[in-house]
Amino acid sequence: MRQGGRSEMAEESGQGEFPESGGEAHVDPRTGPAWLAALGRLHFGLDWITSTAVFVILCVMSLVVLTGVITRYVFNDALSWSEEFALWSFTWIIFLGAAVGIGRIGHVSMSLLAEMTEGRTRHALDLLRDAAIFLSLIAFATKGMVLVETVGGTSPSLHWPNPLRYSVIPASGVIGALLLLTNDTEDVRVFMRRMAALILAGITYVILEAVAPLPVISGWSQSSVMLGAFFVLMLIGTPISFCLIGSVLFTTWTGGLLPAQAVLQNAVAGAGKFILLAIPFFLSAGYLLNLGGLSTRLIDFAGSLVGHFRGGLAHVNVLNSLMLGGVSGSTSADAATTTKIIVPEMVKRGYSPAFSCAITAASALLPNVVPPAIAMLVFASVVDVSIARLFIGGVVPGLLLAAALMITSYIIARVRGYEAASKRAPASKIWSSFLRAFPVLLVVVVVLGGIRFGVTTATEAGVMTLFYVFLLGKFVFREYSWKSFFHNFRECGVEGATVTFLIAASAPFAWVLIADRVPQDLVAWLSEGVEGRMVIFLLMTAFLLVIGMFLDLTPAMLITAPLFMPVLSSFGVDPVQAGIVMIIALQLGGVTPPVGILVFVSAQVARVEPGPIFRAAIPFIIATLVVILLLEAFPVLTTGLWDLLG
Repeated sequence: MRQGGRSEMAEESGQGEFPESGGEAHVDPRTGPAWLAALGRLHFGLDWITSTAVFVILCVMSLVVLTGVITRYVFNDALSWSEEFALWSFTWIIFLGAAVGIGRIGHVSMSLLAEMTEGRTRHALDLLRDAAIFLSLIAFATKGMVLVETVGGTSPSLHWPNPLRYSVIPASGVIGALLLLTNDTEDVRVFMRRMAALILAGITYVILEAVAPLPVISGWSQSSVMLGAFFVLMLIGTPISFCLIGSVLFTTWTGGLLPAQAVLQNAVAGAGKFILLAIPFFLSAGYLLNLGGLSTRLIDFAGSLVGHFRGGLAHVNVLNSLMLGGVSGSTSADAATTTKIIVPEMVKRGYSPAFSCAITAASALLPNVVPPAIAMLVFASVVDVSIARLFIGGVVPGLLLAAALMITSYIIARVRGYEAASKRAPASKIWSSFLRAFPVLLVVVVVLGGIRFGVTTATEAGVMTLFYVFLLGKFVFREYSWKSFFHNFRECGVEGATVTFLIAASAPFAWVLIADRVPQDLVAWLSEGVEGRMVIFLLMTAFLLVIGMFLDLTPAMLITAPLFMPVLSSFGVDPVQAGIVMIIALQLGGVTPPVGILVFVSAQVARVEPGPIFRAAIPFIIATLVVILLLEAFPVLTTGLWDLLG
């Protein structure tokens, strides 16, 4: 499985095939032809220009949203056009960043089948995967132009022509195809394979356009055609976002429910929600948190609180994820960062490398349970639920999960004789480390309080968090240069775009499922065959655990939430309870084989074999399952704090 945007985390986890950020490719002049070197320079230049455009748009969008917040709260005079400008900018960020991600092999994909094959079979799968991506990009370019020519009018607040917003779609198709074609210019064979894939995709597109609707499957239900195409594309290693939107585009050649240009417009609408702007804002804040050295302050504070217990560093590991996760909201980033900082010290103090990585991977579940969690924003984008209730609802489950992991660590430490209990840190040290960490801890308090009491929206809290963390790291603590800021913020823009492009791609996918009455039929079937709220919860959990083994959290949630929420609602399950259970259950797949991405991230950074880590993670998996069962049995654990706060 791959994920990324070629961030620092992705590089450390070994994900992706190609050169470091910027997508720079090169050819050894002693072995490669000059024309291939020229293509490498073309790739680097196009990548740099496009990712820099993402950086500029993200900066301008952030400033506009922040200005809107300031004028509304300070001057009581909101900028009426700021929200619309932000959504237009967000559309451009999503599609330009997605194009850069394609050129860097930075989108999430399931490569299990490809990794099981070799030789000609592997090359054939790679050819089919690239052809599938090119086919979608060709549809972006051609059908995107149809959409631009079809849509009319001007925007209500900006009074800009609407075609301008959608013109990024054909542009992203062309840019993505060029970046993918020229990605790896170190190997002539790779370039020739991609050229063959582009030609194959072009011929396929012409044939499909000529014979549509396809007579063989034109009578099938659209959801069956779409789901079949989705699983075929996923098995050959196509990025999940392109599996989603590519499978819907395929239905347009079978007499589908939506024409291709409407599919693209539906994708823009799916990501065109102001609440989703919180995703790039919180992700960017997490990047700057690590860049500014603020995460080290949290680790020191955690050590002063729990470092004296038996297995003290394991507890610090968990507590750090609990505090850091509340700001960064990224499980993979937390796993990579914590492995780099804490695992070497754990090994030095006598913990086994496998146990050290296992507790790191397990505690990395916390960032998407503790608010402000990216997963909660994704869930709220597809389910009608208050993000404020989700954020508050995640507090108790996050504390409960952290306690379960710490108790498990304590038991293992006692059995194996890891790090005996030591003298408690003096109050002066706890106080001093608290003061150093206080500026970061303040973020979580302000975010939760502002959202809970209706002072700010999640998006407004996200942009304020971003600028607060930026000011702390750059001007208060002076931890990084402008050059470092440019590099990291640009990469964060691309990574945020790959995440939100998944949401955009899932919108038409979910629309077809609902239009074809798949969720409705599932509700009817389960309502007849299943009795009891806990039974449906247990069935859903088992299903999600399996799905989570193979799919990343975001695409898995985007696919499963629209299916299960109607079923759970019919049994009277609160969407907050359902959402938090779904998030934890799906994430648990990141710690289990065969595709436990959190284990692989930690293993790659620590240079440890994954097998022993998976075995060492079994007690933590059991502890997490116990927490899931408690959350399912007692709704008050997810809804009680909101009620208590009034």
